[in-house]
Amino acid sequence: MSGASRGAADLVLSCQPSRAGDRLVFPYSITNRGSADVYVMDALGGVDASGAAKPNTQWVVVLAGPGSDATVARMIPPLPTDRRIAMPVIPLARRLRQGETLEGRIEIPEPLAETSPYFGDLPLRRYEVVAVGGVVLSVGYWSGGSNTLVAVPTDYAPDHVIVHTADPARSAHCVSVRLPAQGLQLFRRTDRFPRLAEATSPVPVSRPAAAVA
Repeated sequence: MSGASRGAADLVLSCQPSRAGDRLVFPYSITNRGSADVYVMDALGGVDASGAAKPNTQWVVVLAGPGSDATVARMIPPLPTDRRIAMPVIPLARRLRQGETLEGRIEIPEPLAETSPYFGDLPLRRYEVVAVGGVVLSVGYWSGGSNTLVAVPTDYAPDHVIVHTADPARSAHCVSVRLPAQGLQLFRRTDRFPRLAEATSPVPVSRPAAAVA
């Protein structure tokens, strides 16, 4: 179940989706076949119950689109259009060296609903239920081949780094794969929720087809 990267690096994303109780599970692996290291988005900065800094590895961005699909992603979320954001959400990253493979896991409780770190949940009546033809799994990354990129280790998350570039959003890429869906529905928000522009090139489809059901 793999698809080639749509970004600048030569990455391969693989996923075999499943269910665990009332949760959709997307275990994935990313292999770096390129000539430079990359930094894969993996966690958000957060705090634990005591207020101490701790990486949040349970975060996910869910968006309607492209087309009749839904996007499930670990990436820089689209900025809200109804307010100004002083400090945009920039994920912590894990370094993926040439020839190595990184593994991750996304779990989402059902029902599948649009979500973003910038938005809280809506009342149930402010969602519309739509059928989903497939799930586009996307993971963001930065290419380490850039001279303007600086990766700074974090004290509270030894396996992660903070990536600094002149423009973290514009310099980021995504590796994606499309997983066909059977009988899946999405709770689509009806507020001013930002989504991605429609892709101009097709997303690779997992082969053999690994369906999300």
